[in-house]
Amino acid sequence: MSRVVVIGGGICGAAAALTLARSGQDVMIVERSDSLGGLVTSFSVGGTPVEIFYHHLIPNELDILELLRELGLDGKVSWFDSRVAVFTQGRMWGFTGPLDLLRFKPLPLIDRIRTGLGALRFGPKRDWRPLDQVPAVKWLADITSKRASREIWTPLLQAKFGPAAGQVPAAWMWARMKQRALGRKRGKEVLGYLRGGFKQMFQAIEKELVARGAEVRTGSGVDQIVTESERVTGVTIGGQFVAADAVLFAGQLPALPRLLPEELHDERWTRARGLGVICAVLELNRALTHAFWTNVCDSEIPFGGIIELTDLVPASDYQGRHIVYLSRYFLPEEPIAKVDPTEEAHRWVGILEAKVPGFTRDMLLGVHGFRASYAAPLVTLNYQAQIPPIESHVAGLYVATTAQIYPEDRGMSEGVRMGNRAARIVLKRRESVTDAS
Repeated sequence: MSRVVVIGGGICGAAAALTLARSGQDVMIVERSDSLGGLVTSFSVGGTPVEIFYHHLIPNELDILELLRELGLDGKVSWFDSRVAVFTQGRMWGFTGPLDLLRFKPLPLIDRIRTGLGALRFGPKRDWRPLDQVPAVKWLADITSKRASREIWTPLLQAKFGPAAGQVPAAWMWARMKQRALGRKRGKEVLGYLRGGFKQMFQAIEKELVARGAEVRTGSGVDQIVTESERVTGVTIGGQFVAADAVLFAGQLPALPRLLPEELHDERWTRARGLGVICAVLELNRALTHAFWTNVCDSEIPFGGIIELTDLVPASDYQGRHIVYLSRYFLPEEPIAKVDPTEEAHRWVGILEAKVPGFTRDMLLGVHGFRASYAAPLVTLNYQAQIPPIESHVAGLYVATTAQIYPEDRGMSEGVRMGNRAARIVLKRRESVTDAS
């Protein structure tokens, strides 16, 4: 049977399935959760869907903005001036623009100047490939100052990558800085949000998939990718065989080897490692910070970021409730990987009250804890050489995951681009097979 099975209903898989269905392919998308969305899963605050892990838009993210336009949702996108802060030495410091940097007293004046001048070397046209083999902590110390690296950059990298922070390539940091620079307008950082939540996007994708004859299977997982003579013949779902001549894997890359016999493994799949994340989502009766994004540079605080969604989006969208995320990434072997996320969220509330001025428990209207065992790939030195191709060595098997997005950090727009790219490769291969026959 000429069918494409897409494994994984996150942004990569959903975008790929949509592109394939729009091209007239017989498509089945399989998602283990109860709905499409992956890490963009939502819950309700004040009657409005909110993502369990924070998401936003950047003006230059053309792929997802085009998708939203195609789905008729572009009119619900709003843009806001965004503010960034750093929490260190017991207080919040603005960190959005040059004047904030000059006022940033945790660094001596000479280090503030060096940091500002160093930012100019993040140049968006720079060739990032030589930076793939340079540790970010060393590169940042070289282009700013050793003290800036110690006080700001190293704590930020440790908050995201934990014990692996010293192995993160400078190329990854360069891409983050480039993305942030391209999101600035008139000297201000501008971010966007889909009012009413990104759940609408996945609902619209599913609606169009069904309208185009695709089969959407949620609440089901693929047990095995079935092959014969190193060629895909289908998958098994709940022990039932589903014939397919192409499979596009769009799940978590470390999970792929479990679906195939060992002799078909690619070592780039088996070596892949990921970061998990815990998010505490707080509902408050008033604002906590004066910034959308606060980087926490304090070793006594277990979460690395305070993200206040309602510093962008009006709290009136959530019946006056202010929404704050506290986030912590972790490696699978760290003890926090096994804690109950709701219990951890309540523990963090106590730390927030003890450490962060301006927060008191009387502000609290609700506490929610969420965890994903795989939220992002663990990028390490020479990462480019570790990225597997989309078209694998197994005939009919294609791979499109966030682990293949580099040097950019994985995000929704990058996921759309990866999914679309993989779908086009599938289509091109199927066209060449048809022409040959």
